[in-house]
Amino acid sequence: MKKVEIYILGGFLGSGKTTLLQNLLKEEKKTNQKVAVLLNEIGEHSVDTDIIGKEMPLKELLNGCICCTMKDELEIQLLSLYQEHQPDVIYIETTGVAHPIEVLDACLSPVIAPYIEIKSIVSVIDSKRWLDRDKLSLRIKKLLEEQVRHGDHILINKVDLITREEREDIQKEIMEINPRAKVHLTDYSNISIEELSQPSRSSIDSHEEMHVHNHLHIQTMTYQFQDPVIKEEFDDWLKSIPESIYRIKGFLQFRDDEVYTHLFQYSYRLPFFFPQSIKFPKNLVFIGENLNKEMIKEELMQLEQNAKRKVTL
Repeated sequence: MKKVEIYILGGFLGSGKTTLLQNLLKEEKKTNQKVAVLLNEIGEHSVDTDIIGKEMPLKELLNGCICCTMKDELEIQLLSLYQEHQPDVIYIETTGVAHPIEVLDACLSPVIAPYIEIKSIVSVIDSKRWLDRDKLSLRIKKLLEEQVRHGDHILINKVDLITREEREDIQKEIMEINPRAKVHLTDYSNISIEELSQPSRSSIDSHEEMHVHNHLHIQTMTYQFQDPVIKEEFDDWLKSIPESIYRIKGFLQFRDDEVYTHLFQYSYRLPFFFPQSIKFPKNLVFIGENLNKEMIKEELMQLEQNAKRKVTL
């Protein structure tokens, strides 16, 4: 089954995200791919919707940010786009104040995660604003750096407005923050889809172990349970997982409580369980860096086998 490719377009206010989206959509028109767009705006109206037009499936998330107040709505809208239109690719334009990991987390609903592939996190940087970032508040400066730190492709945009020396300085600073990313110098966010679909540096470094098959700097995986597990053993397993696993969310069943499916949320090393009266698909979605996917899969399979073995004893 072919998965729907998702591109997350991020970057601070005025950096050139909408121009990038327009460029990519113009290029997509030359292909046979079915394209959908999801726009997120802090305000009550999206100007970008008028710019993009109504030639393709489009969903709007207004009056809030994907990464905090609108996570649940994003999951609903993504699922709606998938079910109604079956697109080949979805472009998500975030608000200028969105944190990349939070957006990625919001995209990966356990219900839809098996059917999508996060192709790339693209962070657009306004070169002039970057040079002047020390004049910004500490919070905004930190956000700019976080948008760089977690991007797979970094667009240093509006380079026609700065000198060659300034370009070199910015490139050096970006690479110090995120040596894994591919960095591109652009005017008017001009870059091809082919370039953005290329692996980031982390996946082609010959010195790295290649058990990770995902091109993202921040990797994801989905595990689908076949059977219930023992809660105490699952709790013990959680205590042993590395700090590089940032988020886990999804649904699972426990052997002694098979009436309920449990919604599970894990972030900042804190687990939460919420019983659900509806039996959702038993998928767990993982988000982190350098995920050892085979090891995680083997350990979870072992938990399932342990629960089955103890029932038969």
